[in-house]
Amino acid sequence: MRPVVLCFSGLDPSGGAGLQADIEAVAAQGAHAAVVCTALTIQDTRRVYGFQAIDPAFLRQQADKVLADLPVRAIKCGMLANPEVVAMVRSVCADHPQIPLVLDPVLAANSGGSLADPRMVTELASLFAHAAVITPNSLETRWLAARDNLDEALARLHELGAKAVLLKGGHEPGPMIRNVLSVDGKIVQTSQWPRLPHEYHGSGCTLASAIAGGLARGLTLPVAITRAEVWLQSTLADADLPHADGQAIPKRIRSDFP
Repeated sequence: MRPVVLCFSGLDPSGGAGLQADIEAVAAQGAHAAVVCTALTIQDTRRVYGFQAIDPAFLRQQADKVLADLPVRAIKCGMLANPEVVAMVRSVCADHPQIPLVLDPVLAANSGGSLADPRMVTELASLFAHAAVITPNSLETRWLAARDNLDEALARLHELGAKAVLLKGGHEPGPMIRNVLSVDGKIVQTSQWPRLPHEYHGSGCTLASAIAGGLARGLTLPVAITRAEVWLQSTLADADLPHADGQAIPKRIRSDFP
């Protein structure tokens, strides 16, 4: 069967982010998404209103059954809800070190809502050493590293154990968005994308899951990232906009995509 990506993420009832973004993005890369729902959220395309975490012991049982049954070739983490869920994922990764992990360290949503308390930041950092790549935006990079300067913050993430960091530049000012891939402290790849006119609900989830799908299919990390970025840009350019003043939903299922 298709290679499988095991996704740990929250359920977004609007379908813009979280597990639905994972499923659609992974499928678009030619892989299959198996999903473990870490939290139920109350949100729409405008903001996050609240969430309820799922018992980590229950989540571990779900993950173990999937790992024993399906050809899991990558793991993707989005919203991990609380430190106990992070610890559970860390134990899964430690038991399966051969499976690459794509960690999207969700500390805030574009539409509002925050997980950026000190204990959560510390726990997420403990996952860095298990990850093939982490994909923070610039705000999350500063929070995780406790540094305001982005160059210093990026270096600090490597000191904390991250082997590879894809620093996403969408929250930085300017007409172009610049993403930087740093591996072992050295910048190995950069990309620039025209800034599109809207805010996008689930764009970070979409990119991380697409990268995981590429890794599951055996692509190298730089190639998986480039393919995911190109595909993401197409989903944003054709996104659905429910409200003129709200966030757009990436169109991840496209009849014209090869």
